[in-house]
Amino acid sequence: MSGPMRAVTRAWMGWAGVWARQESPRVLAVVRICVAMVLLYDFWKVWDLELVSTLWGVPEAGGFGDVLSRTPVPELYRWLPPTVATAYGAWAVMIVALACLAAGFLTPVVALVALLVSAQLAQVLPLGDRGIDLMMRNVLLLLALSGAGRTWSLDARLFRTGLLARLFGARALVPAWPRYLLVVQLLVMYFSAGIQKTSVTWWPLGDYGALYLILQDPSIAAFRFAWLERIFPLTQLAAMATMVFELGAAPIALAWWFRDTRLRPGRLRALYNRLELHKLWMFIGVLLHVGIAASMNLGIFPYAMLALYPAFFHPDELPRRLRARAVGAVEEAQAA
Repeated sequence: MSGPMRAVTRAWMGWAGVWARQESPRVLAVVRICVAMVLLYDFWKVWDLELVSTLWGVPEAGGFGDVLSRTPVPELYRWLPPTVATAYGAWAVMIVALACLAAGFLTPVVALVALLVSAQLAQVLPLGDRGIDLMMRNVLLLLALSGAGRTWSLDARLFRTGLLARLFGARALVPAWPRYLLVVQLLVMYFSAGIQKTSVTWWPLGDYGALYLILQDPSIAAFRFAWLERIFPLTQLAAMATMVFELGAAPIALAWWFRDTRLRPGRLRALYNRLELHKLWMFIGVLLHVGIAASMNLGIFPYAMLALYPAFFHPDELPRRLRARAVGAVEEAQAA
């Protein structure tokens, strides 16, 4: 085999080895619980505001959409009667599926059910489907294909023998690639958000005035922020930090690779590992989303994003007490 072919083969085997890795399901379980709780709150809020029929009902029931006049009609109203009961039924199925997902009961099944119902509701009223809804559907798919229900779940407690144990029961190790894809999705989302901020107010020519202007919009701001004029430089610094954070998602991806290959030589690798830049980047991200949650009315967006942050950590990086509990639960389920 020639030199170039050996190099390609070695690179391919290394790449395949990364995606074939296994790890504890602890982190995926944390993501599962957090995502389910955020989505449960979101759908409960729709009911609390009495918007179920308004968002997802047919026009005759007060719905905003033109669901029955479109071609093709979404399956929800093609298979079920076009009544307000159907809208509430879909909402109820979503609530039950998300509650089961949080508890870890039939995890892959209920994650897929939640994904499909969410997709149908998006078809009923496309204008009501937010970007975070699309991202959460991606997450639900990854959770369905992962081992997110293999620990800290009813599945791990209930299914200890037989076929159901193999499908849903406790496991010490699960594939790592779903967590990797969660991280990739977050990095792509942040970097894409950065390059799409084409308004001059996000850049020096616009005096980094974007956040100040956003917080003067009463449809977005959670409070009256007229007083921000007195601390305008701080809003400029926040806008600058936002751009650095989002555009920094691309180079910060190297941090995980350098950490994974820390034994290899290289000054840049050594610098990244010494400074642990990924931790600083994640800290800025947490501050960003906490700030958004405290100052803007953007629904579940900041909470849903923070619900995915545990995916940035390897299971061995979780607090020791959480690791011990997870290991004990898996060993107990497997021994039973």
